[in-house]
Amino acid sequence: MPNIRYANMSHWKTIPYKQIDNFREFYYEDKTNTAYYSDWDTILKYQSALGFNGIEIAPWDLADLVPLFGSAENFAAFAKDRGVEVIGMFHGAHASHDPAHYDEAIRAGREAVDTIAKFGGQYMNTCPTQNYCGTGPLSREEVQQCAKVMNEIGAYATDHGIKIGLHNEFFCAINLPNHRELIESTDPKLVHYCIDTAQIAIMGEDLCTFYSDYHDRISTFHLKDTASAGQPDSVRYAQDPEITDDGKRWFWEPGMGQLDLKGLYRLLKKHEFKGWMSVEYDGSPDLLASMALTRHYLDNELRPIYD
Repeated sequence: MPNIRYANMSHWKTIPYKQIDNFREFYYEDKTNTAYYSDWDTILKYQSALGFNGIEIAPWDLADLVPLFGSAENFAAFAKDRGVEVIGMFHGAHASHDPAHYDEAIRAGREAVDTIAKFGGQYMNTCPTQNYCGTGPLSREEVQQCAKVMNEIGAYATDHGIKIGLHNEFFCAINLPNHRELIESTDPKLVHYCIDTAQIAIMGEDLCTFYSDYHDRISTFHLKDTASAGQPDSVRYAQDPEITDDGKRWFWEPGMGQLDLKGLYRLLKKHEFKGWMSVEYDGSPDLLASMALTRHYLDNELRPIYD
């Protein structure tokens, strides 16, 4: 068993079919590549063929995915038959900084844990609250309120065999001035950390330094690259900078940006990291091409350092 196993974060959006049995007929409907991206059977085969044996579900998948398969358990079984296991799901802890939303935040977190358990997953990577714009700056008390919520959800997750991992977005109200405070205000037995390699670099952290400082808290990773490290407050605190339709691409395939991913892998070896990494392709115009490029970089550049 390798030390690191690789998954894909699901950015496929709506996949309308479980399996297309009349593939040739389907193709001739419009004679485009639509047939190649319309069913989960094919998508999961791509993953398996390229050595990505896990999938991290996005919460926005659930409204279509669960009705299509009938249950989370059915999707997990379907994926497993194709060599892919569900490793977890992303979660946004909306308004966790606000005491008035405490019960709501706890309830939503527990429901997400229950959903992950149905999929058979083991990670819940969690953005600790909403965007900075319209919310920040947070007071010290609000940061501590976030920590209180994370500890409570983390206790419930731990009891269900799931690790909650804090996951920073570069535009979140938990940001460069206070995200280390949040980490250090949570119980390390209950709350872990998911390093999104690009997000924390854009936020202003040095990737390798951050991993060195918190290596014993890391549960998993979102692995991707960026050429936009160290953005100023004016960008990070703006309204929806990641999804603004201005042509800006924040994230790149590993090796296509400027991050010291080889340095990270030398540190992973030093600290003997073992677990899953989700590779994330948000912003890619061609997810399958990104998956193939990532596999090539992993096999030729990163895995020779630490596997």
